[in-house]
Amino acid sequence: MSINPKHDSDQGKKQGCRLIMIVWLIIILCVGIVAGYFVMRGLGAILIIADPLSKADAAVALSGDDGERVSSAIDLYNNGFVTSLVITYTNPQAKRLLIDEAVELGFSPEMIYVTEARVSDTVEEALAVRQLAGIQGIDSLIIITDPYHTLRTRVIFRKELRGSGISVQVRPVVGHWYRSDSWWMSFDGLRFTIEEYSKIFFYLIGIH
Repeated sequence: MSINPKHDSDQGKKQGCRLIMIVWLIIILCVGIVAGYFVMRGLGAILIIADPLSKADAAVALSGDDGERVSSAIDLYNNGFVTSLVITYTNPQAKRLLIDEAVELGFSPEMIYVTEARVSDTVEEALAVRQLAGIQGIDSLIIITDPYHTLRTRVIFRKELRGSGISVQVRPVVGHWYRSDSWWMSFDGLRFTIEEYSKIFFYLIGIH
């Protein structure tokens, strides 16, 4: 049986080409994974705002959680950053629960203010806080909310409080589950991220 050197050479070239293609596919896949990670992390990081802390008249615990925002406000109070607390009013049960928690954690009842108007979204919260701050003579605020909600909160509060003379800082809840490097690993992370970008877009075009 004769051996065809040309045939062996062609087979070797084909195997070499396949190997090169496999290596390139692996490289492209790895680059895609790394690039995708940084893109996803960037999308989460954009939403998370943590303004440099300076002393303010009051901390504002936005409604919509089980008390984590009030706990963060207590930390600010204990560290001398604020002297009073503002709670946005959604319903009587939530109002009572948050006030009780704030008092239990150290806030004096006389230094806890609740907005008068019942609110259902962040724009209404900003308007209600503006009204209360004007009545109480509050000139500076630290707004506390969930990390994914901080960018939208800053955009809305600074726009709705424009011209009031009230300065606004925005801070995320400490120790929250939402993180820029892992938000896409849970259904809630995906849902809240998509919702936040959608709500920011609609607010900027005048729909809320």
